[in-house]
Amino acid sequence: MRYRRLLSLSGIGLCAWLWYLAGQPDTKDPRDIAAANERPVTEAPLMIEQQPHAAMPTQTAHCGAIVKAHKHQLDDWIFALQSEQLEQSWAQYTHRLTLCLQGLAHDYMNYKQALTKVENTLTVHERFEALQTLQGQYFSAEVIAAWFADENRWNAQTLERWQILSDQSLSEQARGELIDAHISQLPREERETIEATQTLITLKQSWQTMNYNQLSARYGDEAAERLMHAKNTQTRWAQRVADYKQQRDAILAHDSDSTSQAKIAALEQTLFSVNEQKRLAVLLGNH
Repeated sequence: MRYRRLLSLSGIGLCAWLWYLAGQPDTKDPRDIAAANERPVTEAPLMIEQQPHAAMPTQTAHCGAIVKAHKHQLDDWIFALQSEQLEQSWAQYTHRLTLCLQGLAHDYMNYKQALTKVENTLTVHERFEALQTLQGQYFSAEVIAAWFADENRWNAQTLERWQILSDQSLSEQARGELIDAHISQLPREERETIEATQTLITLKQSWQTMNYNQLSARYGDEAAERLMHAKNTQTRWAQRVADYKQQRDAILAHDSDSTSQAKIAALEQTLFSVNEQKRLAVLLGNH
């Protein structure tokens, strides 16, 4: 049903953002949010990256108010460490950041590590509450407002849609009307994001059973051609796998172990390319 799919969609914004920051190591380094909030960045991470061994300034620059650009600079710093495979020892490389971001870097990394420990069985409402709790534990109100205002607003809207769709006291028609009313008052960019995601969900669930005319009417001729090509490719692949299994079973039934493996290997080379043989191995290993 349309609104059951929307219920799944409602969790996408919150869950994807919640897990986006996961996967960084924990640290026992102290943090000093209050001091860090008094100092923004005076030099971008890429500029510092060009002179990683330069001496640090003797005085801390005054940075003014914390802004979202500081979070982006920390993300750039993390990405650079990941590219160099240094993320496991990130605490040793905070010197690449300006002094006013070094304290916040510890808070940010600890926050990301804490996100990995959030239970994946929580409801949308519980995840949102956990997210806000963690933000309050690691950041000041100033940092939260500057860095997470947009995400928190999106998550709050996602939660509102989830609550509508979860309300079993409402009829399906009533839920649909409330959801439509909710989406209609969102900014244009957010409406387009929801509609595009819903289109992808519909496509994933139905494209295999749709013919060219149906695909063309909904997604256009070019997309229909690509989808039909993908469908035909999958059909041919499935048929080759079925033929392989049938011939393999016949070999195993009539040949000894000493000769069957060689024949099966030859059969795989005949029916599949090198890359397809790897795909076949994965497929057979899952069954």
